Amino acid sequence: MVAHNAPGAGQSYPPQHWLRRKDPETVLAAGAAQQALTYSRIKNEHLFDLLGDVAGARLLDFGCGAGFFAVEAAKRGAALAMGLDALPEAVAAAALLARRQGVDGRTAFFAADQPVFSPRARFSAICLRDVIEHVADDLGLLRSLTQHLAPDGRLVLATQNSWSLNFVLEGGWRRLVLGQRDWLGWDPTHRRFYSPRALARLLRRAGLTPYAWRSAYILPHKLPLPPGSDRAFWRIESLAALDRPLGRRFPLNRLGWSLMVGATR
Repeated sequence: MVAHNAPGAGQSYPPQHWLRRKDPETVLAAGAAQQALTYSRIKNEHLFDLLGDVAGARLLDFGCGAGFFAVEAAKRGAALAMGLDALPEAVAAAALLARRQGVDGRTAFFAADQPVFSPRARFSAICLRDVIEHVADDLGLLRSLTQHLAPDGRLVLATQNSWSLNFVLEGGWRRLVLGQRDWLGWDPTHRRFYSPRALARLLRRAGLTPYAWRSAYILPHKLPLPPGSDRAFWRIESLAALDRPLGRRFPLNRLGWSLMVGATR
């Protein structure tokens, strides 16, 4: 989750969004519901798979949201799991989650919308989960973070994929039929989508070399329900579960709505 009110970012989340609630308990409850979805669980599995063993690592989760990924890294043995997010409400919830999970001694959370470290600070693992599609200067952010990546470290990111089936189907409908030419997915704070080729070029310009790919939401499984229904969507969890095996295999590991890549310096 990205810090959506970062300078140059797209439209900010409204005050009623769950990440902007003042009560950390409310933020954690909403975040836990998101993390419990099959899609979210498999997505996190793919990201940790790209990172490899994080035991003893110094990990940075940039745009950490309510801290679920950073706390999980600490539970997996990271020596330090640091989370940055521009929303103070998210940071407060992340700190509460770390205390409850008993890893507050190996986690640290800060409200910041850009890297705020000593020039000599280095991390062996950096995660950007759904971040770069929101910021104005994606290359500048990646170059800044690359400077803080240890020589043998790994950077993993997840972003939105213009090659995905859902982008072709729903995006085509919205753009060509409904006339929503600027449609960029379900989140109004998105600035852009990426193709795997464009993302690889961006990483190389930032001084990084991609080494592996993963994807999720390969088959659309979040289907809208008719007006008047008691919920907005019907999720077909059995289709979501296919992201676990399919999201590792070429070429499907480059064709999901969520595109994930690991890179090194």
